[in-house]
Amino acid sequence: MKDNPNYSYSLSKSGDVFIIRIRNVDNSSSAPSKVDISPVSCVKSLAKKNNNSDVRYIFTIKDCKVARPFTLAPAKGTAYRLVLDYIHNEKASAAVAKSNKNQNSNDIKKVNSSQNDKIDTAIPLKEYERKLFIEYSTVSKDGIRSMNAKNAVIYNQKINALRNDYELAANQKNKSKKETVAKVDDSKKNADVEEEVKETIAPPVPVKATPISRPFVISVDAGHGGKDPGAIGKRGVKEKNVTLAISKALVNYINSNPKFRGNLVRSRDIFIDLDKRSDIARKRKADLLISIHADSVESGSSTARGASVLVLSENRAQRENGKLLKNKKDSKKLIGGAGEVMDQSVGNPYLATAILDMSSTNSRSEGNLLAKEILSSLAKFTHVRKTSPIKASLAVLKAPDIPSLLIETGYLSNRYEEIQLNQPNYQKQIAYRIYLGIKSYYEKYPAQKIKSRVESYTRNQKLSGYKSVTVKKGDSLSLIAKRNKTTVSEIKRINSLKSDSLKIGQVLYIP
Repeated sequence: MKDNPNYSYSLSKSGDVFIIRIRNVDNSSSAPSKVDISPVSCVKSLAKKNNNSDVRYIFTIKDCKVARPFTLAPAKGTAYRLVLDYIHNEKASAAVAKSNKNQNSNDIKKVNSSQNDKIDTAIPLKEYERKLFIEYSTVSKDGIRSMNAKNAVIYNQKINALRNDYELAANQKNKSKKETVAKVDDSKKNADVEEEVKETIAPPVPVKATPISRPFVISVDAGHGGKDPGAIGKRGVKEKNVTLAISKALVNYINSNPKFRGNLVRSRDIFIDLDKRSDIARKRKADLLISIHADSVESGSSTARGASVLVLSENRAQRENGKLLKNKKDSKKLIGGAGEVMDQSVGNPYLATAILDMSSTNSRSEGNLLAKEILSSLAKFTHVRKTSPIKASLAVLKAPDIPSLLIETGYLSNRYEEIQLNQPNYQKQIAYRIYLGIKSYYEKYPAQKIKSRVESYTRNQKLSGYKSVTVKKGDSLSLIAKRNKTTVSEIKRINSLKSDSLKIGQVLYIP
């Protein structure tokens, strides 16, 4: 292969079938389908199945240890190689070794003094040889050791037996070490196999529908892209690729509903500045902005997992509103009537502030409702980290005129979820569940949503002659009325209040 192989593997519960799936194979139809299998191999048969550019190899095995695939980097002029190392398990290895051992044992016994179990390989062989030489030799008057002919024959037999025993003891020691390491490796391999994810069943196939005259427009933002890969899992899965795949699938499902029309903020691997993403959605008259991401833990911990949905925090909303109030050019671009009314409120900063606060509060409220529906839908398919929306300070959610939310589809730092998020069918299932959440939200709240926006616009037009005040700690309707020389009933009428209770931060209009 030209590129580093993208693959996953699994072992059947019975342990007799091992499957490896290789994705995006060049000329997959011509990929090898047969191999020569030795009669003594623990691999019994091989089958190949093609699925577009993906290739699956199905191995029937017997008495095999769990295979651990690994890749070899290409040498000059070659391609990447994917290697599967199949080894007999302990039972089968013992049977093979027994026959080989029997063939050699008779020859060894002829010169073997059966001292194998008494040899300590921590002592050098030369030390044993020296002791044996001393045993069968004598020291002459000149201090030189020598052997007679009889002892020399015995010595030669003993020295050969010693060397054979020493070699056998060393081999036995090495074998014990390897078996200990193998047990640890096997436990890791088995853990990895148990961690592998079965291929997710594909959701219904979306069929593009002709939209109604004024469809509900949804912009889908695939997080990161281009020079910004986002999070990268231990297997090399990049967030930017996962988010684009899920976003494309989500837009396909959105466009299968005639009441909806979806579009992609980015449709390819390019980088778009965070501040521009909501601007792109605004230019496309989006009713919703959904940003797709995949989470990660910086510490590298693989225990964190699950999907979550994030919405804009109130503090970040207030900061962004402050920036817009200073930049009249940007505030004119706001959709939903807010931009038009703010443009007409020149000279009345209180009205501009109130309009923007109202639009922002309305959008965040709708975003929360949508987030809850999507979380409920995702929870029926996968694990969710939090069952309620998480408030966060994120630039992509800052639009005060477009309900916006960010969906973390899982953790790439989690080895299990990294495998899932890299599966095409799992990506489609996530997209399908998000779509069902959008659909549920639209079916539950359309009248409320439209009424809220229309009332907001109409009310803004009517309140052009009023000033606004923000409720602070200790305020009450009577104190505010007295401070502004009006009455409680008049404030309640103008603001459509049904009770005297107020909330800190609430905006009221004063005649």
